Amino acid sequence: MLARGSTIGPSIGRVRSHDQQTALLVAVYVVTLGLIAIDVVTWVELDVAAIFGLPLLLVGPTRSRRLLWSLTALLTFTTFAVYAIQIGHGVFTLKETFFVNRVLDVVELLLIAALLHVRMVAADTSDAQVRLIAHQNEKLEAAKVSRRLVEVQETERRVLANDLHDLVGQKLAALSINLNIVKIASAPSMAVGMGARLNDSLKLVEETIESIRNVMAELRPAVLDDYGLTPVLRWYAEQFAKRTGVVTTVVEQGPTRRLSPAVEEAFFRIAQEALTNVAKYARAGKVIVTFDTTSSVISRLTIADDGCGFDSSASKQPAKDHGWGLMIMRERAGAVGAELSVESALGRGTRAIVTFANHARDAGAREVVGS
Repeated sequence: MLARGSTIGPSIGRVRSHDQQTALLVAVYVVTLGLIAIDVVTWVELDVAAIFGLPLLLVGPTRSRRLLWSLTALLTFTTFAVYAIQIGHGVFTLKETFFVNRVLDVVELLLIAALLHVRMVAADTSDAQVRLIAHQNEKLEAAKVSRRLVEVQETERRVLANDLHDLVGQKLAALSINLNIVKIASAPSMAVGMGARLNDSLKLVEETIESIRNVMAELRPAVLDDYGLTPVLRWYAEQFAKRTGVVTTVVEQGPTRRLSPAVEEAFFRIAQEALTNVAKYARAGKVIVTFDTTSSVISRLTIADDGCGFDSSASKQPAKDHGWGLMIMRERAGAVGAELSVESALGRGTRAIVTFANHARDAGAREVVGS
């Protein structure tokens, strides 16, 4: 209901504004025609510039420069046309008083129109600046919200990984120890079938512990916190290659540099998502992950595959069954102030490039000699 109300409110406001503008335009035309009629019928020597300037002033709030100059041209023509109709034959001279007055009136009309034109341009420029500032503020707020969501998600991952370790992993380890004690203590008198079942239970417990360790590593790799981005990329590439059979290589270019934890997390999650997309859609045989820190001001992560590629000029909006991975990658990059670009063509593979400008908060990032 709130969303509908927020949509209907501005719509009603736009309708009212359109109705008011239409009424103002009608008033402008009525006043203009009325003044022209009065000037034709009476031809009294009034201040034509002041009288005919009224419609121009009424045009001001519409900010229509085309209408402003159209009325100016019409009123200028009317000023001289009325004079031509009323002046007697053979009386006209360039110094004739009424003609000079009409010329001065037209000059005043043109000055009024020029001032109104300048005011309209200034108002439009001011409105454009206000809209630009509002748009920039919206983007900043969206980036803050996105960054906060990423932080909350990473915190939840860390908490869940710790809970799995403390509540499940330790209990499974204790269960494995107890089963081994039972196996050793009952070995002399244990039936053959019971021994096989006990061994099978021990094997299941060990496999479950290994599965939980893998889940914990996916949720929050300890390697990332302890050693940085390149080692965790190498570890994940090895796991990915084992699962999918895709040859995956990690290359580090430049000095080993630690970025802020938020940026390293974002780079790692983007690499994860990119490799997931490779496994799902690319039909690739090889992937190269490159972390480039050659520049002191820019860090760049590139995930390139030799798969089937796709048409990168197609719509970037996610569909029901695809496109969400790229959207998530873009959001993660934007949340830490990085930029994601994707280069791809049918039959030519895909390159996902994440570029991060090392801001002041990362100027003190640790540089480690060697890799």
